[in-house]
Amino acid sequence: MTNSPSPSFPDLHPPRPCVYLDQWVWIRLARAANGEPREDSDLQVLAAVQGAAENGVAFPLSTTHYIETSKITNPRQRLDVARTMASVSHCRILRARKVLLGHQMLHAMHLAFGRPAFRPQAPDVLGTGFRWAFDGEPGPMVLRGPDGLVDPATIDGMPEFLRKANQLTELMILAGPGDEEIGILRQRYGYRPEAMIEVEASRLEWESSYVELLADYPASRAELRVRLQARELLHEHLATFQALTSEYRINLSREVGYNPVRPNVSRRRMVSFADTIPSLRIAVDLKVELFRNATKPWTMNAIHDIDALSMAVPYCRVVVPDREMDNLLSRSGTGPRYGTKIITTLAELPDALPELVEQAWNAPGDRTGWDWAGRVGRLLPRLGRPAQERSEPVVRGLARGIEGAARRGYNER
Repeated sequence: MTNSPSPSFPDLHPPRPCVYLDQWVWIRLARAANGEPREDSDLQVLAAVQGAAENGVAFPLSTTHYIETSKITNPRQRLDVARTMASVSHCRILRARKVLLGHQMLHAMHLAFGRPAFRPQAPDVLGTGFRWAFDGEPGPMVLRGPDGLVDPATIDGMPEFLRKANQLTELMILAGPGDEEIGILRQRYGYRPEAMIEVEASRLEWESSYVELLADYPASRAELRVRLQARELLHEHLATFQALTSEYRINLSREVGYNPVRPNVSRRRMVSFADTIPSLRIAVDLKVELFRNATKPWTMNAIHDIDALSMAVPYCRVVVPDREMDNLLSRSGTGPRYGTKIITTLAELPDALPELVEQAWNAPGDRTGWDWAGRVGRLLPRLGRPAQERSEPVVRGLARGIEGAARRGYNER
């Protein structure tokens, strides 16, 4: 079932096999978990996914899942989706884009420019929690006393309590606040979800404006791809790129052999360099197809999908996108290039899982990603209590986490 990546690309898949599910899949699974499956086969899919997760297959979430789940207006439905996500994924997360893409760029620089001279060490891909998704660093709740950090093992029952507190906090952040909590979050903790809307509007305008530019300055498919490479690198990832070239003292003009008399030479080298950055290449290939269809307007759903898939495909053995994105990915041969199986029919998913279960049994580390927090239990706490009964520190952490995500947007902005 599992393909191998092309020899010209690094194998970025972590040792523990991962399956990335698009938001529509989680919504279908949540309906099945509530006894209201859209199709009868969804119950079998849910059982297969739950079984694979219990046997160590990772079903990681991403920043896109947090953002799209937050847009579900009904708090009850949002909680249902979050519970299903948490119980299957264990709030295991793909690491922040800036960390993973930084490693990809460094690897491409090593191959293209010989700097760094060593092959860069791959970062940990999977972690748990909100901060791992947005900051790329672990951010567990810890126990503090008057004199600083307290070892929970010194207090009877505290490791188990602290693990549950961390898990409850992650589920609450994923589910988002209830309507009755919005007021206190705004008044006391500066909660402002409008910041995310502003970021999204800016990103949508950036993509939509290029449609008009292409109408005035049309380009062939090959030329469009080169333009989008430059656009993607400079607009989406410039800070990371500049930081790395500065750290390793890479003179780009010298490395690509820029010559104003023969500009195509350095242009070809730069295109080749960009193509060895997997997530950048996937995003560019998807955008090429979308921009070539000028009659279809850009949407935030498309931008979210590109964000998610450009990171999921290189790191997950199986990816389940929607039908449109599956079609666009197939046009560029993305799945086979990175050794990733891409499927869209939900009924096909159970057949792809047994091989991954076998791989998961031989993978290092614990099956859920929560061994660091003490004895592992089922990540499905109850959230049906009134807001005033929830602990103040957890609500405060929820506000700060959501506010930080909105402020940073999706990448490193």
